[in-house]
Amino acid sequence: MIYLLNTTATRLLIGWLIFFFTIEEPFFAKAEAPVCEYDLQPTAVDSTAVGYKAVISCKGKFLAVGTGGRIDYINTSGDKNPVIAATRNNLNCIIGTGNILVAAGDNGTILISSEGQLFTKKDSGTDKNINGIAFKDDVFIAGADHGTILISKKGQSWSSRHLEVNGNILSVAANDSYFIGITDKGEIIRSNDGLNWEITDFNKVYSGYYNPCKFRKVIIGRSLISIIGKHDDGSPAVLFSTLGKVWSERALNYYDEQGTIRFLKNNLNDITYDATRDQFFVACDRGEIFSLPSCSKCSKSVIVSDCNFHSVIFKDNYLAAVGDGFSVTILKL
Repeated sequence: MIYLLNTTATRLLIGWLIFFFTIEEPFFAKAEAPVCEYDLQPTAVDSTAVGYKAVISCKGKFLAVGTGGRIDYINTSGDKNPVIAATRNNLNCIIGTGNILVAAGDNGTILISSEGQLFTKKDSGTDKNINGIAFKDDVFIAGADHGTILISKKGQSWSSRHLEVNGNILSVAANDSYFIGITDKGEIIRSNDGLNWEITDFNKVYSGYYNPCKFRKVIIGRSLISIIGKHDDGSPAVLFSTLGKVWSERALNYYDEQGTIRFLKNNLNDITYDATRDQFFVACDRGEIFSLPSCSKCSKSVIVSDCNFHSVIFKDNYLAAVGDGFSVTILKL
């Protein structure tokens, strides 16, 4: 059965069916039609719009956070179950590890929960906006504005340190070996322990090779690290690296349903990794999802919503994208 929950489904459904019957591999090759739900009407492109800012997989559902301190569990049908939070500040990021959930956001807000239903506020020691959280070896690392790094064991007490960067730390990620983060000025930070950080100015190191970039998110896949952002001229940018030392830029062209080569134009806002297919999915403005498989000529684009997506997560063959107006779009691949 094909079903859509939003009232603007006709155009999306037509576009979806075109892709469904023309995409060869592997992007949404067996995908069911998307489930879409909006709490508010879709808005024009606006990074400050009301809505969800981050989503993770949690306890067989999705857990999204957003403006006004909103926290919702979302099932695969798009149904929402709100959680009481101890803040009205905007929440920009969330992470779950073991039995601990940590959400963070504007004005140094940090919330923690041990069972996922009641979040309590913790003293972060900063009033800077917190934009991203990562976890490795029992250590939480949070990246914030003006080069602020927050560090915690178990999420209960936090200490801060300042990195000599020019931008705001917008995103951090981790694997078993290291932490890595990025700033909105094109800087890359890397640490083995969360205390000592190497800072690389990508735009300076790669001057003359690649156009200057402003970064938005970083993620670590099985064998590649990916950074998304945009060039100074506003065009989208995706970088790949194996160890975070040497970087190359990925071409963002794809074939549309008529077989014409197109180039990705919308802003890139978040990225997730599908380990089964060894590919990345990027959530963009204007409801666009863009795939980045290992084959550089096999990228695909599909429009599945009227809303700007701010976050995306892939888990158990479901892709959930959230964004403006507390919109939720769920695709079963």
